[in-house]
This record gives sequence, structure tokens and C-alpha cells, in this order.
Amino acid sequence: MLRRLAPVVLAFSLVGGCAAGHSRDYAPVRERVVGEHVFAMGYARISEIYLDPVDLRRLTLDGLSGLTKLDPAVSLAVTGTTLEVRTDGRMVGAFDLPVRGDDPAAWATLTARAAERLRASSPVLAATDTDAVYQAIFDGIIADLDSYSRYTGGQRAVDERSQREGYGGIGVAVRHDETRHEITEVLIGGPAESAGLRAGDLILAIDGTPTARLTTEEVGERLRGPAGSLVTLTVGRSPKEGRRLSVRRDRVIPSTVVAHAEDGVGYLQVDRFNAATAPNLRAAVRRLRAELGQRARGFVLDLRGNPGGLLDQAVAVADIFIPGGRIISTRGRHPDSMQVFDARPDDEAGGLPLVVLIDGRSASAAEIVAAALQDSGRAALVGSSSFGKGSVQTVTRLPNDGELFLTWSRIYAPSGYTLHRQGVQPTVCTSLPALDVNAALRTVRLGGMLPAATLLSWRIRAPEDEIALAQLRETCPWKEHAPDLDLQVAKALLGDPPLYREALLRAPTAVAERQDAATAGVGLATSATREGQGSERRP
Repeated sequence: MLRRLAPVVLAFSLVGGCAAGHSRDYAPVRERVVGEHVFAMGYARISEIYLDPVDLRRLTLDGLSGLTKLDPAVSLAVTGTTLEVRTDGRMVGAFDLPVRGDDPAAWATLTARAAERLRASSPVLAATDTDAVYQAIFDGIIADLDSYSRYTGGQRAVDERSQREGYGGIGVAVRHDETRHEITEVLIGGPAESAGLRAGDLILAIDGTPTARLTTEEVGERLRGPAGSLVTLTVGRSPKEGRRLSVRRDRVIPSTVVAHAEDGVGYLQVDRFNAATAPNLRAAVRRLRAELGQRARGFVLDLRGNPGGLLDQAVAVADIFIPGGRIISTRGRHPDSMQVFDARPDDEAGGLPLVVLIDGRSASAAEIVAAALQDSGRAALVGSSSFGKGSVQTVTRLPNDGELFLTWSRIYAPSGYTLHRQGVQPTVCTSLPALDVNAALRTVRLGGMLPAATLLSWRIRAPEDEIALAQLRETCPWKEHAPDLDLQVAKALLGDPPLYREALLRAPTAVAERQDAATAGVGLATSATREGQGSERRP
């Protein structure tokens, strides 16, 4: 099954915005108007939904200061209520600061006009691509926010959207070797497979244009197009054996799921969460259950190295296995950020034992799935502490076709702890020195890595206590180790039902929840006030 179709990143739906062509093509006045709209939408979204209150004056000044990274000769100075912009120390413009500090449109107008004046007076900025100017200003703005908020412009934004939402194409991955463009993978069920294309085929021409002198990017651009349109290819197993065929493009969403069965175990690897992850995983679980039949001993869900993706897909993946109950809750400053997500009363895996593999690169949506499965008692976790990205970002598509990612809420596991910085702790740690399968499993038989009360105390204190946070993270710190160890431990658990059941009881959050007296009045549990769906969010 195809795992990646392009060297770009993950996926989710969009919030607001409208599309426009690249602003570099507009006349200066038109460009300034577009800039005002871009910054007005950006400032308005930051003011409205960002996790913490913001100071628009500071954001504006820091954003314009970002232009100094493009041209160090540019500088700003505030005198009273006036902003002076300078080039080589010479004032080239003066602008009144907005009277109201909470007026996004006024601050956006100031940003666009000051940037326009600086571009008119700075040869460096005048020669700089408009997308790069937007990037520099937004980088300055975003520097005042958290590390997960960001702005993406230009072609990168287009590529990221393709990976998240899909694109019009034929569903192939292509490798460039000197003058040869070889298909390395074909998306199962995609247009290319339906047309008979196979891995190893060479793409010799696209719509009559030979590919020998084209780059991989140029080949990709020519293969893409509106869904429903036709592309004519010349393909062959060698350059001398070409045949022509037409392929009708369709919406292609890169596959993120790889599945196979071995020795009664269904192995499911998810490398990120895009718009097709949950339905593809659900289909894989059903297929493996049918294939294994009575021989099925359980499933291994591999989330190692998974950087995350769409919130709604993380919730839907957890829902595949959890037969009811809380999956996660989120809380932020905006009322709509107060959400709870609950599972439906079904389990596609039929209650078969489940082991989830995590490591220090498992982040965001992957951590949501791991925490939900652990807290519900549905899975034993094997590996190391996860990354600790416990926040949700919304994505706003701006009028220049760029995207603004803003953190708007924190994520809370069903047992109440925040994933932010803490991450998820495994049931069985495999990253400590000199561990083998028997040593790793011995901790389960002995009752866990640490006393339950100690882990609970660190969980409660960690959000505000750096020492407690460090102690918690050090219980199973992520270190590179042989990946086979995780799989061997997972197989051992699935092959020993009593030990697997003991592992479920030894999970850090499971033992914490049994400490009713310890948690009374401490406020470990959290609540959310508004149910909602997260299709417009990225954790």
C-alpha cells in the first residue's frame, strides 16, 4: 500500500479564508489592498482564537521588524503615537498608531502601508518576492506566540494542503534517476492502478512532452490537475518499450496506513493522520480480522515516529477500538474550544487484545490515540515517553493562499491530565539501558516502573512544577534502540493473555484512577462544556 506520494507533510481541514492568485502579480496599490486583507484576517483570527490574549501593537511592531531579516538596513522607531520607518537610518515614512489597541483592521492597514513604504525605499525589499515579505512579517508576528503556531505561504502551503486534503492526480510516487522517472508506488484503488500502471513502470512522456529533461517537481506538476480531467502518458518497462494510455485524474489522498498479518497478529502502522486515515484503518482492521479468523491473537498499532495530523481523524481512529466512553477533551480561551469527544459503542477489533507502540517522535494526534486507548483500558502501550505536544491548532486560509496555524486549546486525556509537555507514558518501557524482552516484561510482573502514588503526584504537579515534569519524563525517556525490541515485547504480551491483562492494570493512568482517595479534591479530572467535532482542527 502506498504510504507517501510527495516529500511534504501532514493533513487537516481548513478554517475560513478564500483563495487568490499570487500577490506578486498585482500592481502596487492592488498589492497593498491584498496585504491589508491578509493581515486583517491574520490579526483578527489571532485576537479571536489564540490560546492567550494578545497585544496587537506588539504583534504589529514585531511583524514589521521581521523585515530586518531580509534587509538589515530597515529599522523602526516609535515616537509618541507615531511609527517611523527608516532605511539606512533615513526616515522614509511616518504613520499614526491606531487609537484602539484591539482593532485588527487598523493594525493591518498600518502593517501593509508601512511594508509598502519600506519596499519602495529599500532596493533589497523591492527585489524580494512578495511571498517572502509576507513570510518575514508573519514570522515576526508568530515569534510572540507559542512554538506550534506558524505561517506557511507560497508553494509550501499548497503542498501541505495536498497532503492533508488530497489533490487532483493519478496516485503514484515517482523517483528520478538521471533521465528516468520511475513509478515506485501506486496508490491502491487510485486512478493509476485502475489504468494498469505498476511499480517499476517508467513515465516516458506526459501529454506528448518527453520527461527526460524534466525534474521530479515538473513531472509531479504535469501529473496533477482537476479531478475528472485526462492526462495522456507514455509508459514502459524500459525507454524503448513505450505505450500510450489515458488516465482520468481523481481526488487523491496519500495513504498513511500499512497493514499485514503474521502469526495470528494484525499489524497496523500509521505514519500520520490525514483525511483518509480513519476510514483506511477501519477497512484494514476489518480485512485483517477476516483474514485471521479464529487464529487472531490481537493487533499491534504502531504509532512510532508519527508526528500527528487531523484532530477529527485521531478521534475517529481511537473510536475504531474503544466501545464507548471519553476519548479526549479540549479547553482554550474561545468558547468553541471547549469540546469533548466520546466514542460510539462499537469496537471494530471485536475486543481482541491491542498493543500500541509509541516513542519520543509520537506526537499530537498520535498521542491522543495512545492516551485514549490507555486510559480506557483498551490497549497496553509499549515504548517510551511520547513527545508531549498537547495542543490543538486551527488553520486559517488567508486571501494570499497562505495558511495561518494558531494554537487555540490544550488537550486533556480521559483521566484528566494534560498531554502538553507531559506526553503519554508507556505501560511497558523499552528505552532504558540494557533492556531485553524479559527485563521489560518483568516490570509488569513486579507491579510497574514506580509506585502508583508517585506517578500520580508527578502528574498532578507537572503542569506547574518543572521538577515534577522532569521526574515524570525520566521514568521512561526516549532513547534510540532496536525497533525490534518493541515488536518483540508486543508479541510476548499478545502471546500471554494473563500478562496482557496485568499490563492493562499496570498502566500509569489506570493505577492513578484507582487512587480515589489521593485524587479527591486535587482536581486531576477535567471537564469540558461543549461537544463538537474537530474536522477543522489539527492537534
